[in-house]
Amino acid sequence: MRILAIDPSLTATGICYPDGTTETLKTRLTGMERLEWLRDYVAIYAEDADLVVIEGYSYGSKGRAVVNIGELGGVLRLWLYEYGPPYVEIPPSCLKRYATGKGNASKDDMLQAAVVRSGHTFCDNNAADAWWLWQAALAHYCPESESLVRMPKAHLEGLKKVVWVEIAEVAA
Repeated sequence: MRILAIDPSLTATGICYPDGTTETLKTRLTGMERLEWLRDYVAIYAEDADLVVIEGYSYGSKGRAVVNIGELGGVLRLWLYEYGPPYVEIPPSCLKRYATGKGNASKDDMLQAAVVRSGHTFCDNNAADAWWLWQAALAHYCPESESLVRMPKAHLEGLKKVVWVEIAEVAA
């Protein structure tokens, strides 16, 4: 199964590609041009995916950034709804609990857990968050995947509140 994972951010969007490699997208564009660029970049890779997993909104955020990140989230979700493969939204607290065992883990905790569990380095915590999203989707849809890291049972509790979509055919 080809899973694309997205940790949306206006300044540093984390992406985990279907092969498990990660990247952080950065641009100097602003406003609508930035939204368009991020949507078009994601669209290129989402078209070939069987599933996209995206981090849900952080309802604890404050200030002007909330509006801007809401716009980005809306643009990405609308494109996926209209043109893309099915997508799953994972709430931040569920992802944090899966990755670290704590629903209130910091971005640094998430990065450290990704490095320890994967044995890889990540360019930043956005890429690590995207990798965790990819891992969560693998845990649900492809539990026998060789790419899946094994997690303690208590961490798996974090995925029970995720609303998973039905996928017609799951390939290993």
